[in-house]
Formats: sequence, structure tokens, C-alpha cells
Amino acid sequence: MKRINILLLAVAFVVAMILPGIAFAGVQEGTCCYSILFNENTIPSDFSAQVAACEGEIIYTVPEIGFAQVKGNYNIFAELKGLASVKLINPSISWSLNKLKDDGMKTDLILNKKKSSLWDLQWDIKRVTENGTSYSLGTGSHDIVVGIVDSGIDRDHSDLKANLLPGSKNFVPAGGFNGEESGETGAINAFDDKMGHGSHIAGTIAANGRMQGIAPDVGIRAYRIFGESSAETSWVAAAIIAAANDDVDVISTSLSGFSIMGQVFYTDPLTGDKVALGNDVADFAAFKRAIQYAVKKGSLVVVAAGNEGLNMTAKGNVTDYLNSAYAGTGLSFVGAVFQVPGTIPGVVTVSATGPDDSLALYSNFGLGFIDIAAPGGNITKLLEYELSGKLDEYYKQELYKNEFCLSTDHQGGYFYNVGTSMAVPKVSAVAALIIDQYGITEPSKVAEMLYKNCVESVSGEDKAYFGNGRLGVRLKLS
Repeated sequence: MKRINILLLAVAFVVAMILPGIAFAGVQEGTCCYSILFNENTIPSDFSAQVAACEGEIIYTVPEIGFAQVKGNYNIFAELKGLASVKLINPSISWSLNKLKDDGMKTDLILNKKKSSLWDLQWDIKRVTENGTSYSLGTGSHDIVVGIVDSGIDRDHSDLKANLLPGSKNFVPAGGFNGEESGETGAINAFDDKMGHGSHIAGTIAANGRMQGIAPDVGIRAYRIFGESSAETSWVAAAIIAAANDDVDVISTSLSGFSIMGQVFYTDPLTGDKVALGNDVADFAAFKRAIQYAVKKGSLVVVAAGNEGLNMTAKGNVTDYLNSAYAGTGLSFVGAVFQVPGTIPGVVTVSATGPDDSLALYSNFGLGFIDIAAPGGNITKLLEYELSGKLDEYYKQELYKNEFCLSTDHQGGYFYNVGTSMAVPKVSAVAALIIDQYGITEPSKVAEMLYKNCVESVSGEDKAYFGNGRLGVRLKLS
């Protein structure tokens, strides 16, 4: 399969529009947040006193995996690193997720009060369900729950509320990211979506109204990790563990970012001083522990391959990409770079395809990295119009309807979006149908059936793009 020359422009557009990414999280001048992973899957009883002695502050803990986040000045790093109970430490990383924007894609047809079906606009759902014929094989039930680790869910959306089960939770603390989100109370039941991304995911899985999800009767639950800004790894890990403790059958999370197994440097633009900032090993290892915890509890974890259009098995290229992406910020990277959480053992990593079933321009890929592919939309026509200076015409003609994915938003309406984020919930939904129909609970067995029964298989170099194959609901009921 050929990659085309406009790939870099494609990546730039998608990154700007929807990509969750990673950046180092600062709090305020003179202070930093540090991620700490302990030797054991517990928080030492004397850790609070040790942090106080360093004039630091514990701001978040995930005791089930021995993970904590601490705020303090730059000198505290060496003191914390020297504690006998500390296995790994690095400056905390944060996950970013852009809010849904109109961008001309909320049409009168979608926003009006008419209750007409939107089925004809759902090319991606039609593709996976074989034009709806799979619904006769099963639509799911509330005995099966998909936990959506994302920006929350619109609890009042007419297409979602019937399948939104009790028990959704919020993991954004009071004050939100860096204490800058005054509307965040930290209340455990404050799972309302403020960004739209999580509601879009929920609709793809289990909408049952004007639009239809792939499993329109399966149960869903929100585990909110985004307010209106970024999220910390500690919040994500806590949400994954809570979902596993709640016995959800499938955990669907469309996060995608990078972890540095090497060194990150910051060069001061004024002085030229170069400072080593450590690496992401503690965050990466915490993610690994959280996913292992979930899998051991019986939850299948489905994740996104990411939207940079990179071969993730070519480590040098990935490092070069990061250095290029962060050029001008003072940050530079040395060593191997891993996609997180897609490279963590035990997850189902999903690449994205477009309306013609080819790999989407933005989708990451790599032999042994991708497990399965699903429709996430493409930006081929959009780029064609952008390159010719006719982007306004693209929106005016509503050409996005032919390549973007429609789903529910956070304001009672519907929205078009594109990315590997949109591919993940399709796989999560089919996995939920497998569990519902066959009663299989072991995550590895669910994944095995997913790859065997629910794909259009591929061979040769296509395995680098589609893994075991392209998703489709082909459940053979006994």
C-alpha cells in the first residue's frame, strides 16, 4: 500500500483538530509535577511524611498500582528519586484532547427538531454492520457494559440515556488541570461531557434513536478524565482501574500519545542552557500496571493506534517526528519512543480506515503493532480542497459527510469527526456483542474471536496496516 506525498499535511490537520497527545505538565513557575511509581503496588505508609519533609505536596494517588503524583520545586526531584521505595520517577506528562468545534459540520439537518433517522448518513456503521443486517444477530444487552474512559457522556442525550447505566464516575479533581478549571468540583458523579469527544464515542457504540450504534442495546458507562483542558496519567490510570473494579466487560479508550525511553531535554531560548528533564518511564510503567490490572480483572482494553501517520515499528522515525513536532518549543528527544497505550501488552490496538477501506492518511501503523482496523474516516477530499484553496467550498457542499464519521455530541445533537478515536468504539462494540452472545469473559478469548470471526482477513504487507483484518460483524451464532 502506497503512502502519498500529502501525508504530512494530513497529519498536521488531524493533529490540530482532534489528536490526543502528550506534553510535560507544569503547574506554575518554579514548580513541577512528578509521576512516581513505587516498587510495590501500594503507596508506602510513610510517603506523605517524606513528601512533606521535601516541602512537596501529594496531589493524586492510585494505590492499586503504587502510583502517585507530587507537586514541588525542581530540587525535589533528586530527593524523591533517592527514596528506597521509589522505583521510577519522571516529570508528569499530560494528555490533550481538543473540544469539538463546529467547523461548518453541524448542519440544519442534524440540529433541527425533526426526528427523522440519520441512518443514511452513517456510512461507517453501515460498513461494520453490513448495512444493518448484523442487528438480526444481536444488538447487545445491559448485562454487558462498555466503560468509556474519555471526556464523559451527555447523560440527557435522547439517543444515549436508555443505555447509560448507573455508576458513571468522574476522575477530574477539583480545580481541574493545573488548578485552572474553576468549574471542576471533583465530585465523583460529575461525568457530564464538556468536550464532545466521549459522547461521540458513546454514540458509535450504543446510540439508539435517530442514529444507531453498532450495539444499540448494550450498556455504557462514563469514566471521565477530561474537563475542558488536559488530563494527567494518574487520572487515566485511576479511571481504568475503577472501570475494572466495576466489572465492565470492555474498556474503550481513544487516548494516544508517546512515551520516551531515553531522555528529554529543554533548551532555554534566552540563555541557551540545556536541562535534562528525565523520561516518561514512570508514566509508561503506570499505564502498563493499570492495563494489566484491568485484564486480570477480566476487562478487554481497546485503544487507538494514534493519528500521526507513522510506522510505529520504525523507532528512529518516530523520534525524528517528535523532534520536528516540538521544534521551536525548546524540547528535544533522544532515544526510543513508544506509542502509549497501543504498545502495551494485552490491549487491542486499532488503526483507522476510510470509506474505501484503505488505511486512513493519518492512521499510525506497523507490523505487530496493529491488531485490527475499523472505519475512522479519512481526509482525502478535505486535503484536496485545502490544497486547492477551496476549503470553504468543501464545507458548503458538506463533503465531510462522505468521509467523516457521524455520532452524538455533548449538547443533545450530532457531529462529524475523524480519527483513530472513531475506530476504537466500533471494535469495542463488536467485542461487547461477542461477550453478550457467547458468554466469553476471558479478554484474550474475546480478542481471539474478534480476530477470527469478525474481520475481513488480510495478508502480506497489509498486516502492517490492518493487523488481523478489517472489522465487520460476522457473528456465527450456535
